[in-house]
Amino acid sequence: MITRTIRLGERELAYTLTRSARRRTIGLKVGPDGLSVVLPHRASASDADRAVRERADWIVARLDQHARRAKPAPLVGADGELIGWLGGALTLRVIAHARARTTLARAGDDLEVRVDGSLEPALRAATVRRALSRWRRETALALVTPKVSGYAEALGAPRPAVRVREQASRWGSCSADGSIRMNARLIAYDEALIDYVCAHEACHLLEMNHSRRFYALLDQIMPDHKARRARLRETDPPGAAF
Repeated sequence: MITRTIRLGERELAYTLTRSARRRTIGLKVGPDGLSVVLPHRASASDADRAVRERADWIVARLDQHARRAKPAPLVGADGELIGWLGGALTLRVIAHARARTTLARAGDDLEVRVDGSLEPALRAATVRRALSRWRRETALALVTPKVSGYAEALGAPRPAVRVREQASRWGSCSADGSIRMNARLIAYDEALIDYVCAHEACHLLEMNHSRRFYALLDQIMPDHKARRARLRETDPPGAAF
């Protein structure tokens, strides 16, 4: 990954540039962290600049839109914080107890983390954050695995190995060996949007690029995928950022 700078009118814009052997066309993505461009293997950096200039109005509008959005506060690990969950939020309850072992349990709309009451405040908060990250990964894996497997079965594809990681930007990816990685942060979003990502990655089991055949497969198992994709791009999940 490299960073390039380009001038769009009166605006100087930095964007990240990566290459992918899977891509056949130039991909542009605008997110909270700015513009990223993915190039096919044979394309040049000047091709990336040209694509950015051609879509300048759309890019600037999207960047301004993200800039206007209030960024969620980072997770501290304190009692009363909100944790994104399926389009809504759970309330974090930090409960001190007399045991060294940290436990986490769901209690209605609360997430109760019981933590060693003898810990210093900073260490206690860090312990809570680690417990929440572990809970998110485990919960996401249990949620998305049957979804991905179901879409794979509908396509007649082999059931993939599904793994979950906390990723900064990519919602999912499919490897050449037939394994799928999903982003644990998806659990903050509405379940219909999680389904979209699962269906998208399942289609990559049969078609590794974004060709017409890929979208034909996606049309087959999720006719409204374009609307869901648009919603995913526009949605800010509730809860603290972590």
